[in-house]
Amino acid sequence: MTVVAVRAEQIRTLYRQSPWTAALNPINAAIVGAVLWSPPRGALIVAWVAATAIAASIRPLLRALYFRQRTPGQALARWGVLYTAAAGLSGLLWGAGSVLLYDPHAQAANLILVFVIGGMATGSAGTLAYYLPAFACFAAPTILPLAIRIFLEGDRLHMAMATLGVLYGTALAVIATNTNRAVTTAFRLRFANDDLLARLSQAQISLEEANRTLEERVQERSNELKRQSEALEEARRMESLGLLAGGVAHDFNNLLTVILGNVTMLLDRPAFAAEGGDALAQIGEAARRSASLVSQLLASSRRQVRNPRVVDLNAIASTTHKLLSRLIGEHVELVVALHGGVLQVEADPGQLEQVIINLATNARDAMPGGGRLTIETDSLAIEAGDPAVPPGIEPGPYALLSVRDTGVGMDAETRRMAFHPFFTTKEIGQGTGLGLATVNGIVTQSGGRVFVESEPGKGSCFRVFLPRVKGSVASDVPVAFSAVASHPATILLVEDEPMVRAVASQAMAGAGLTVIEAANGEQALEQAAAHKGPINLLVTDVVMARMGGPELAKILKADRPEVRVLFVSGYSREAEIPPADLVAGIDFLEKPFTPQVLVDRVSRLLAAGPRPPTDEGVSAAPDEAFNPKL
Repeated sequence: MTVVAVRAEQIRTLYRQSPWTAALNPINAAIVGAVLWSPPRGALIVAWVAATAIAASIRPLLRALYFRQRTPGQALARWGVLYTAAAGLSGLLWGAGSVLLYDPHAQAANLILVFVIGGMATGSAGTLAYYLPAFACFAAPTILPLAIRIFLEGDRLHMAMATLGVLYGTALAVIATNTNRAVTTAFRLRFANDDLLARLSQAQISLEEANRTLEERVQERSNELKRQSEALEEARRMESLGLLAGGVAHDFNNLLTVILGNVTMLLDRPAFAAEGGDALAQIGEAARRSASLVSQLLASSRRQVRNPRVVDLNAIASTTHKLLSRLIGEHVELVVALHGGVLQVEADPGQLEQVIINLATNARDAMPGGGRLTIETDSLAIEAGDPAVPPGIEPGPYALLSVRDTGVGMDAETRRMAFHPFFTTKEIGQGTGLGLATVNGIVTQSGGRVFVESEPGKGSCFRVFLPRVKGSVASDVPVAFSAVASHPATILLVEDEPMVRAVASQAMAGAGLTVIEAANGEQALEQAAAHKGPINLLVTDVVMARMGGPELAKILKADRPEVRVLFVSGYSREAEIPPADLVAGIDFLEKPFTPQVLVDRVSRLLAAGPRPPTDEGVSAAPDEAFNPKL
């Protein structure tokens, strides 16, 4: 296996794509041209649409020529250059068209233009990510000219939109790079696996020729190796997905935090809200949906950030029931049967709600003509050797969540693949294939197991086993928010991403808090040593290059025991953090977040328990509220 072989496989995969993907260019161009049509620009629009169609036809032509001849590996580099040039030509035409046809006074038409440009760039992150030069040559000239054109309008709304466009393009580049890295790793693993299987086959032949009497033992050995190879391949696949999910979450959640923060602050300004409120609201909603997809991707690869605590499964199911009655529609009868007692489990309550919602919506989609959805909870005491219990369940007390539907059911192959990430039986564009994978990831992270029982035409039943635990069910500490101008709070903010740090600092400063900023843990310790007054709260990112958040908090609390800590992260797989405990002055906030959510979480943490000493060394009464101005 060599770098050349991997590169050759990337180019082959590029050419194996359907030629219909290129047809989207002239179709989208025709739609944009029709929307932007005006008699004075008619000739220009027709010429641009025609040029786009001609450029798009080059890629199917190259594909036909590529498959018409047997191309050796050494000559594939030339085909990669040709495909990249064709993609770059299409990108240049889109960039030129967007600049020439953009009309700052036609907002509705421009929305279609921006939407199509964004869609074409997003599509290229999937179809061209196999070969990064092709992606870069298409995406860069597609996005940047329009962003520059919008930026040159000069007003703040257009400048903000242009900046968000550049951030969006950057996010697509990160996603394409991570996808390319995962695909390259998969190619390398495949070559290595092929070589391993070839060696195993040769060894098996040699053994059979040397001694026929060992045939049974060799066969047993081969079967075992096959099972191990499948298990190893599955583990590698999940690890690759986990690495991809972690990389996307770390970078994407930072970008989404910046987008959500700036959109929120722009909407708080009457001038921006009046002029572009709808557009900003759509950007915020798109960012929130993106955050939900990232969260599902992390959960499916079992790398989601968790905030576990002891909760009552019945209470979670009862709360979710109110939402489900509106979510599943009137054509489905919803039946909820809860166990009479308290079912205490240790899990993240938000993730448990996500499990129930995902299972319920999956059941709803399996009953397009209507039916019955039944949600049940029960308490089980599983004993060793119980034949009624699925394999892999250890003996002990369990809380059981069952979600049953009367839908179309699943065959054996669908049941086998049901929990695999990105597997879906729905039509393209109707589902991500992450719903059941997310359920499996959350349940597994919570120490439980999920099983499915289903047959075609007989509906499905998903059973979730969660270990029961002892202890008190956690509840949020009630906080009475009030302005305490006479007792200001000082916050040490530590975040290595400058844009995220700026959003967080502006949000807290706007709430009347004094903010000390630091770019990493080492700088934070220097700032703390130089600050003579008290530091009431440390707000720190978890993973940073120069001293992470947990280590920083440990050192700072050794010198300032009264300081409270709010850990912030979108992906904390690399570092262990203490569990959230408001009484102990520790909490966790998951990225992405809005400025209001950050201020609310800071307020709750500062208000929990006695107030830390002020600059004069006077402690507040234990029951006195301690909150910034909201």
